[in-house]
Amino acid sequence: MPRPNPTIIKIGSAVLADEQGRVDEDVIAALVEQCAHLHKEGRVLCLVSSGAIGAGMAVMESGRPRRIKKRQALAAVGQVRLMEVYQREFARHGIRVGQVLLSHEDLAQRTSFLNTRSTLEELLGLGVVPIVNENDSVSTEEIEFGDNDRLAVLIANVIEAKEVLFLSTTDGLIDFGGTGQLLSEVNGIDSKILSMARGGNSMGRGGMSSKLMSIDILNRSGKTGWLANGKRPEVLLEWHRGLPVGTRFEARKVKTSSKKQWMLQHLGPKGKLEVDAGALAALKKGPASLLSVGVTSVSGQFKEGQLLSVRHEGREFARGMSRMEASTLKGLLGKSRAEVLELLHQPGVVIHRNDIVFVEGQGG
Repeated sequence: MPRPNPTIIKIGSAVLADEQGRVDEDVIAALVEQCAHLHKEGRVLCLVSSGAIGAGMAVMESGRPRRIKKRQALAAVGQVRLMEVYQREFARHGIRVGQVLLSHEDLAQRTSFLNTRSTLEELLGLGVVPIVNENDSVSTEEIEFGDNDRLAVLIANVIEAKEVLFLSTTDGLIDFGGTGQLLSEVNGIDSKILSMARGGNSMGRGGMSSKLMSIDILNRSGKTGWLANGKRPEVLLEWHRGLPVGTRFEARKVKTSSKKQWMLQHLGPKGKLEVDAGALAALKKGPASLLSVGVTSVSGQFKEGQLLSVRHEGREFARGMSRMEASTLKGLLGKSRAEVLELLHQPGVVIHRNDIVFVEGQGG
């Protein structure tokens, strides 16, 4: 009998911290007790838990570090403490846990992506609850996920989960620009929804804007997301029973292709292209390839086959796989179509139309 699709529960840093920034073991105990109830009722769970750096800050009596080396050191100390608490609390309910630490590169390479999937599938098959976190102790600014909201979406794709519950310290998405009321359901994240994003906290790197951008990618993949308050008593039990909790973000009926999902989710752009208004209009009208004549500036040292961020007036609107190296493209800037054709014997395709995915709803 095949096992049910897993449910991802993402727990934010602020949920796990008390007012002084220390790990709030009572909150963890309450969440774990609810997870144990869900687990025993047949839900297959995978946790994506923030909090390692915050836990390290408490252990080392440190403030929020800016230097990445300090963040790495605090994460190494804090991850031990965090897992110690999780393991103890789950053990009270007879449930085993497994720690999985990931960097962006672990999911950007196909072989390591499949290895990650195999490991998580095996843990889930054994009845173990995986607890996933970004490997902050070795991540750098070039390879970090940026926040665990995006990591939760990545893991949902890896293990083919159908839903992700994001636990934060907000009750859901509030219509700050209008009624001021909690939105119980959102069908599609657009500029209007993004304009409602407010918040952020000193404990985590995310915020409402980050969550909405991550949930947009989740919905594009045909998966449903929820945003709820992790400090609300019995929030997981109420959600499990189908009671109204937080905001539900409905999955899109028309899914992004698996290739483009992977481009959006698992690859960090290796370079940035600024394009003119003509290129923007042509790409939006589509289907069209991005030609060198429409590129006004290039940043990054990328190679052929690597992912690029495509921007207009500094705002990202698309991503795509490069058909040429950065040095080649830089040499073509300012040249006319005829000059490019004479040099390359082709019209200067930078990104082919089949390798472009639009990121409407995501920031630049």
